[in-house]
Amino acid sequence: MPVADTSFCIDLMRKDPGAIRLYEHYEHAGQRLSTTGITALELYKGAFCSADARNFEKSQEVLRLFTVIPVDGQVYEAYGRLAAVLYRKGRSLGVFDEVIAAIALCTDQEIITRDRHFEKVPGLGIISY
Repeated sequence: MPVADTSFCIDLMRKDPGAIRLYEHYEHAGQRLSTTGITALELYKGAFCSADARNFEKSQEVLRLFTVIPVDGQVYEAYGRLAAVLYRKGRSLGVFDEVIAAIALCTDQEIITRDRHFEKVPGLGIISY
């Protein structure tokens, strides 16, 4: 089950045609997508920072479309290892995106995103739209 990055979830909320087509592709194939607890945090932060009160409800609606993968002990270690490698190479993504990448790697899943910086992560499969 591919892991949806925050950018994909936001694009679904904004009704981006490419994001909707990709989501519908998986839905028609009977394949449920996942996202991360980190993406949930980012969506709620955006909703509460937004001047549009509807963004809270939109965040809740989009999160219902996914299985939310929690952060656990396996992710802690994978994140630490990945963040150190990227830091040493001068290719850091930022903490939240590195945790999202670590979750995808731990679950052996590709990440659905429009953010090209995930290409810096060794071994991470990327699904673009």
